[in-house]
Amino acid sequence: MKFNDKPAPKPSMRGEGLHIDTLIGSHAHFVGEMDFEGAVRIDGVFEGNIRSKNEGTLIVSLNAEIKGEVDVPHLVLHGTVRGNVRASKSLQVGENGQLNGDVEYTVLTLAEGGAINGRCNRIMENKEPAKQPQRPPEVHKEQAGETPQTA
Repeated sequence: MKFNDKPAPKPSMRGEGLHIDTLIGSHAHFVGEMDFEGAVRIDGVFEGNIRSKNEGTLIVSLNAEIKGEVDVPHLVLHGTVRGNVRASKSLQVGENGQLNGDVEYTVLTLAEGGAINGRCNRIMENKEPAKQPQRPPEVHKEQAGETPQTA
């Protein structure tokens, strides 16, 4: 029997309404790798790569900094990330958020004042290559009802 059949709430720009499973405090300096599920909030400094699956949410607070690659479904950014980011579901950059690296995202929210310094690529759900637009068939003057002029 499941006790919690409710779907996980979508992260808000401030991370409100989320149950934070892990907190790295403002005076912490963490070096290493992190794989997580649920919601993680970083208030300090994290050096290393961060990964999550299964609707994981990473919240980077105002004075927090991440130096490394980030691959998570949901990212709420108010601090700084120095490294490439893949947010497979949503990326929310707050007014003080700074992302220095290339970004892959499905849905992007960028507040006034927030910055992304790198290439942005949208993740498309449909993986088929884009179809080339077809050129309309050429219409000759005779087919258009015009008579050719002779010199």
